[in-house]
Amino acid sequence: LNEAEKLCAQVAVIREGRLLAVGHPDQLRASGGQPRVEVVGRGFSDAVLSAVRARPEVASAELVNGRLSIELCGAAETAPIVSQLVAAGAEVEEVRKGQASLEDVFLTLMSEEAEA
Repeated sequence: LNEAEKLCAQVAVIREGRLLAVGHPDQLRASGGQPRVEVVGRGFSDAVLSAVRARPEVASAELVNGRLSIELCGAAETAPIVSQLVAAGAEVEEVRKGQASLEDVFLTLMSEEAEA
């Protein structure tokens, strides 16, 4: 899917002969996934994670390879989350905000189709 993001003008997602989605990779990412924030640092304790997860603008938060990965609800602001992390004692070195990857969109489409 990384190659499709870089090389393709149109991408289609098909499952069991049914067309689930088609469009430019940017369109699919924008429509199929929530914005994400990745925070690099230290001190992401269970208490810090619980506090971040409790925020209304946070859909999910988890530690992945020592990095805090946060999925946002809509176009939420990142600064209040970072401020909360610092106030809770976490050491923030880097913050990256971006869209879901094409792989995230694919997995979301597949799970939605499986549930239907």
